[in-house]
Amino acid sequence: MLLSPSVVLMFISILMSIFLVVSSPSLLVSWVGLELNTMAFLPLMLMQKSKLSSEGSIKYFLTQTLASILVFLGGVCFFGGLAFLGDILVLVGLSIKLGAAPFHSWILSVAEGVGWGVLFILLTLQKVNPLAMMWGFGVESHGVLEGVIIISLVLGASMGLVQTSTRLLMTFSSINHLGWLLTTLMFDIWLGVCYFIIYLVTLFPVVYIMYTFNISHINELFLLNFPLGGQLILFLCLLSLAGLPPFLGFLPKWLVLQWVLGGGLVVVSLIMILASLFTLFFYLRVGFSAFIMGGRVGAPVMGPLTISVGGVLSLVTSLAGLPVFMFV
Repeated sequence: MLLSPSVVLMFISILMSIFLVVSSPSLLVSWVGLELNTMAFLPLMLMQKSKLSSEGSIKYFLTQTLASILVFLGGVCFFGGLAFLGDILVLVGLSIKLGAAPFHSWILSVAEGVGWGVLFILLTLQKVNPLAMMWGFGVESHGVLEGVIIISLVLGASMGLVQTSTRLLMTFSSINHLGWLLTTLMFDIWLGVCYFIIYLVTLFPVVYIMYTFNISHINELFLLNFPLGGQLILFLCLLSLAGLPPFLGFLPKWLVLQWVLGGGLVVVSLIMILASLFTLFFYLRVGFSAFIMGGRVGAPVMGPLTISVGGVLSLVTSLAGLPVFMFV
């Protein structure tokens, strides 16, 4: 059940692990929070009884265990005076936990075997702990973080072009957004918090629509009797998630670009802009499939605009950037 006591307990445990990591000044206590987060998320993955979910949960457990070992060994290196090796081990371990490229293969297998609700948690809340640890302990990157950022931006944008699975499409989109999030760690923590909150808000309506209509592949949009209101909401929410001005999703990207250009990272900013164009392309492909070619053959083109309460909230969220731009 969606709101069974066990599910509520696991969700509360995930939130408690986030509070533990964010508020802890100790690397050891933060590591304990990472382990609590992993143990609380595994039962949520196993709610859907299938071979893919069982296989994905095993891959998730083994990958998170390997990442935790690397983080723990990095902490041991800090105490042993090997700060250079410790920085690299901690960064690599946290990058694996984030599912950032080139350590992203595990998250693709996991995404295909879980439901939309669990996937939303995996792409949002599960990234808070590693990001908070990266910022809170001031780990020197030694070029590792910059490499992870560039690879995540390029791979997340390019690989999304060839995907037909909507879950993999959202996953590669998350990898691309993760490159932007990691960039904010180089400048200001509140910039990262702003980006993460807006990303969570803009991703939720898209995932909600995919869950409501049970859309697993892009070609299913051609066969759905998609109401006009749902088509419009999905199209606008996708544009907002892609960061197209003047929608809400453009605001955090604009702020990040200002900081990056102010720091003199012109090449990185150019890569970020080009990657955003690629992500916009495959979002538009999904939007056109639903908005232009969706619906049954022979269905009336014009009809009543039926939008639920959740759809209205999603539409308002996507258009929330419009009044903000009027005062910028």
